[in-house]
Amino acid sequence: MFGVSNGMNVLLLWKTPVNHEEFQSLVSSLKNEVGKQGKVAVENCDMLKTSSHAGSSFDIVLSGVMPPFEMIYTTELLAELLRVLKPGSKLVVRAKGDERSLLRLAGFSQISEPHEVQLSDDQKAQTNSKVYEVSCAKPSFEVGSSMKLSFGKPKPQANTWKIDLDDDDIDLASPDDLLTEEDKAKPDPLSLRVCGTTGKRKACKNCVCGLKEELDEEAAGKAAAATKDFKSSCGSCYLGDAFRCASCPYLGMPAFKPGEKVKLTDSTLQDGI
Repeated sequence: MFGVSNGMNVLLLWKTPVNHEEFQSLVSSLKNEVGKQGKVAVENCDMLKTSSHAGSSFDIVLSGVMPPFEMIYTTELLAELLRVLKPGSKLVVRAKGDERSLLRLAGFSQISEPHEVQLSDDQKAQTNSKVYEVSCAKPSFEVGSSMKLSFGKPKPQANTWKIDLDDDDIDLASPDDLLTEEDKAKPDPLSLRVCGTTGKRKACKNCVCGLKEELDEEAAGKAAAATKDFKSSCGSCYLGDAFRCASCPYLGMPAFKPGEKVKLTDSTLQDGI
């Protein structure tokens, strides 16, 4: 029955409600199978966590093998079943659905294919759907166990290729022969400007080749030349900003006497560009 044999420690997990007579009959049958050297423990699934069973103490766990087959396999319940089972021991589950994914995630291995359970007439009367049985096992090692790994030194290769060459046998190419006259020619600085590749002397948005600064200097020079021989058309530039037009190069400067030489600063020239 369920693979139970003499001398085994068996845990029978059940869930209310359950038929008392059928339950007692199953417990008696299991005790006869394990004999005096074995043990049969009975636990309600809701009280398993608080029962304080020793770890790795059972050879097999029978879970939900009696009607109404409505055991809910939570992560906590499966973790506790994995703890109390001995390494390599068996868990038998009966349920109305496929519980293999939950068993696999909980850490069980050797999970069998589910097969339909042949129920008695009384058991069929207590359930309205098919019941499937799945068996699995705890891995053959304790949860959280560790072992020392031996990383040996790699063995030296006995048949390593070795080529013996004299200096006279080695014909190396001269570095001078690898470069052509075109490679040695110094490039034109204008051709290295990224924003000059379009053929237009217009700086790009993020110009880093120096063309933007060069164009700014040329524009400043043109502005300075334009204001050098500047003659006022209104004749009121010397009176101050209140008398100056919008394009007057003297905007922002203090008033001065007629005929006085006025020097335009670089910032003024830049603002006017």
